[in-house]
Amino acid sequence: MSLSQFNLANRVALITGASSRGIGNGSAKILAEAGAKVFLVARREDKLKTAVEEIEAAGGVAGYFAADVSSEEACRDAVAACIEQFGQLDIMVLAAGINGLNECSMDDVFNVENYRKVQATNQDSVYFMMKYGYEKCAKGGHGSIVFVNSLAGFHAAGSAAYTSTKGAIRAWTQYFAKKLAPLHVRVNAVIPGLIDTDMTHPEGMDELFQKYVAPSAAKIPLGRLGCIDDIANGVLYLASDASEWVTGHSILIDGGELC
Repeated sequence: MSLSQFNLANRVALITGASSRGIGNGSAKILAEAGAKVFLVARREDKLKTAVEEIEAAGGVAGYFAADVSSEEACRDAVAACIEQFGQLDIMVLAAGINGLNECSMDDVFNVENYRKVQATNQDSVYFMMKYGYEKCAKGGHGSIVFVNSLAGFHAAGSAAYTSTKGAIRAWTQYFAKKLAPLHVRVNAVIPGLIDTDMTHPEGMDELFQKYVAPSAAKIPLGRLGCIDDIANGVLYLASDASEWVTGHSILIDGGELC
């Protein structure tokens, strides 16, 4: 294997959940560094503009589309906007996600409004992006779709709503890999462990993070929380030709947490 297999020149990647300090944003930056033109999709336009400016300042090429990807129409329009700007779509990194309610009671577990909201963001967005993006990814003959999943897809770690969506994404990784293989589109997932992102470490919540989240590092065999680059590096591998014979797999990047 040559390092040239990680070169993504002449390819276009669409990344959802790309505006915040998280895996989508980090993945967009490393794919741009590898030569891909990146198209960022998320709700907050101000954050998207900042992310695009950072990528361009580092020498990359980027565009964005502000949208709530829980909407089918928004997913359709995001793919169309990417094609309009860059003329093609080869890679999708589907990283949009929310935790939902912190379940303190069985009433929280069966909060239907929360369930629908989490399902729409974490699961429906993937379904709709696949619906409108898979044929575009097939056109170049080297399409790659990467789901950003969670350890909650392997064990009960999080709310009922969150866990159910992540179990579904784990199943879809295999389903869509098999379904799209004849089109030369690979479908894989990264499974992050506990990562220091906006989701686990919101802005202005340093004290709570240090009290409740940081101590969890002691339970991780490799002795630290993950960083965004740990996962983004895995995304780069799955997006590139270095993994051209890999499909249908969920790659654990968790410091040994699951074991």
